[in-house]
Parts: sequence; C-alpha cells; structure tokens
Amino acid sequence: MNREEKTMKNSIETLTQRERESLRKALERKLEELRHATDYDVSTGTHPEDSYADPMDAATRATDEHELLARADHERALAVEVERALDKMKKGTYGVSELSGEPIPLARLRAVPWARLTTEEEERSVRS
Repeated sequence: MNREEKTMKNSIETLTQRERESLRKALERKLEELRHATDYDVSTGTHPEDSYADPMDAATRATDEHELLARADHERALAVEVERALDKMKKGTYGVSELSGEPIPLARLRAVPWARLTTEEEERSVRS
C-alpha cells in the first residue's frame, strides 16, 4: 500500500461521518470569520492619507494601520490553511498527518480543525 492509499484509509477509518460533518462546519465557520475579519482590517487599515496637525497623531495612525494590515496578513494565511483542510476533506485525506500518514487525534482536530500534523510532530517541527 502506497502512502496516499494509507492516508486515505486512515482518514476513512479514524473519523465518523458525524465527526467529519461537525469539523467541516467548524472549518466553514472559521473561514467565514477570517474573511470578515480580513475585510474589516484591510478597510480600516487602508484609507487616503489624512493630514494630521500633530505628528504624534500621524505616528499613532500609521502604527495602527500597520498592525491592522499585519493582522490581515495573518488572517489570510490562516484562511489558506482552512481552505486546504476543506480541500483535504473533499479528497478524503482529512484528519491524517501530512508527515507520517498517521491519524490526527479527534481532540486535536476539534481544537485545531486545520491541523496538518499530530501534536507530537508539530512540537518536533517547532523545536527543529
């Protein structure tokens, strides 16, 4: 059995239809939340240059805009991860580690539905 077949087999065996459906809904809600947050942050963080009489006001506004746009970048990156998880659901490979092909525990998927690795694998990759 090749790795892709093992991954699909593990995905099918580890999650019930009800669990997959619950996780799919959680992913879709998260994606919608991220899209709204990104739209808000970008629209709030980008607008024509206002002229401020006080240089401190201008500096504060520039800092606020920078923080909003940085948060929007983070939200976009997370949205990509969520979309990837939804795509994996469609392909039948959701819930399986991309590194080892082992099932990702349900508790981890409930906490981080877009998880791509088991907790142990994630910890090892962070330490490396």
